[in-house]
Amino acid sequence: MMLRSLTRRLVLLVSIVAAVAPTFSSAANSSGTMTVRGRFLYTAAGERVVLRGVNEMFAHSPDPTGARTMPEIARTGANAVRIMTALDYPAASLDAILGHAVANGMIPIAECHAATGKWEKLDDCVAYWTRPDIAAVVRRHRRWVLVNIANEAGATVPAADFVAGYRDAIARIRAAGIDVPLIVDGSDWGKEYAMLLDSWAPLNASDPARAVMVSAHSYWVGTEEERRAPYRAIVARVTRDNIPFLLGEGPTSAGWDCKASPYRWAMGELQRAEIGWLTWSWGMVPNGDCRAEKRYDVTDGGRFGRWKSEAGEALMISDPASVRNTSRRPCSIPNAGANCVRPERPARKSRA
Repeated sequence: MMLRSLTRRLVLLVSIVAAVAPTFSSAANSSGTMTVRGRFLYTAAGERVVLRGVNEMFAHSPDPTGARTMPEIARTGANAVRIMTALDYPAASLDAILGHAVANGMIPIAECHAATGKWEKLDDCVAYWTRPDIAAVVRRHRRWVLVNIANEAGATVPAADFVAGYRDAIARIRAAGIDVPLIVDGSDWGKEYAMLLDSWAPLNASDPARAVMVSAHSYWVGTEEERRAPYRAIVARVTRDNIPFLLGEGPTSAGWDCKASPYRWAMGELQRAEIGWLTWSWGMVPNGDCRAEKRYDVTDGGRFGRWKSEAGEALMISDPASVRNTSRRPCSIPNAGANCVRPERPARKSRA
């Protein structure tokens, strides 16, 4: 009798504890950073986020910390912003700009622009991220920041060198105590994507955090079909092989030749495939390339609504697949808005 009574009391106690204990989504993670699962990016709270936003050349901007520019970009509803840094971009500026991005509801993607088209400069970018003051800033903002190791490093890079170089870069960045997701750009000024996608598995396997993403830039040229072909190939490969991919610069309204590209079609394809994209660029700092054709600046002077071209307005707000119409912020970020993404619920097990 005593044993039965004790058993009943234990069962009652367990039931009470279970009833009052808080419940958490299994999608949330304990690392305190964003994570990569399959081909998707998740916040520390477990919200799945498809990145939608824009680049800006903050390293050369009269507003280097984004105090004025971030609120303007945020008016589009963007959930991410890719931030150009340089080797002389100070830790204090990086600290401030990461905070301004998050305060305006956007995930900051910090990229080092020192190796553009120059494979031999990859080491300079790694040295920047591993510098004690810079690494400390990244660790301070680890809940939200993503690190794009080097913008468009290299022209033509052999596959073996590409993998070896980025394996070394990943190891050194992790050794500096940076545990956030890392983004690797394609070579050939970002346009190379086939070798990049092939390289993801060995690079990710070398990362203790298993948090490597890959990114290409859409400055492809040729006939309209030739400009569509890379998008088609990327969508097919990414969705088939579950590769975490981001179009880090694009869709662009022109290739590197300044001639029109099918960016509206690309926006729709990327939306259907749930692939993130960040167009180049906001326009607080005017682009030097294709300036006469007004192909790359989204705004005139970085002000929301002062669209530099029809493409800029379409990419940001007016097209059905624009940032405004497709971006959803994670509910756990400040100023997320009403239509924010909540943590995914674990699948319920069916009872026999």
